[in-house]
Amino acid sequence: MHRPAVRNSISQRLVGELRGHLARVFRFGIVSGIGLGLDMLTFLGLVGFGLSPFHANLVSSIAGVTFVYFASVRRIFSYEGRFHLTMFSAYLTYQACGIAAGSWLVGLLAASGLLPILAKMAILPITFSANYLFMGWLTSKAARWAARP
Repeated sequence: MHRPAVRNSISQRLVGELRGHLARVFRFGIVSGIGLGLDMLTFLGLVGFGLSPFHANLVSSIAGVTFVYFASVRRIFSYEGRFHLTMFSAYLTYQACGIAAGSWLVGLLAASGLLPILAKMAILPITFSANYLFMGWLTSKAARWAARP
């Protein structure tokens, strides 16, 4: 008789954790959507002024990801520590690599004939997933960052 109670407890805990995770993904999606709006408007403006899709994506992505970091690190990922330059530097380094790779891919897709805005939208599922996972990892290591002098 004791085993069904243990199973129910485990399944309730798993369902609760899944709901919490899905709620966090949803909130990250909202913040990322706002960052994406900033990114897209900047991208379209820069392309409209004659900047290449590669370079426009570099500039617009920096604006978007910086917004997302500051809007999500505490509210979504529940990081309660103080600002750490090391943690933000790690985020910026990750984003520099991701933005370079994404910009290369946007440029390649645009060069193959895809409209620049569609090329940028085509990479969104990859960039959203990667950014969410990285922010989760980065903030879960917050205690380690905070413990460093």
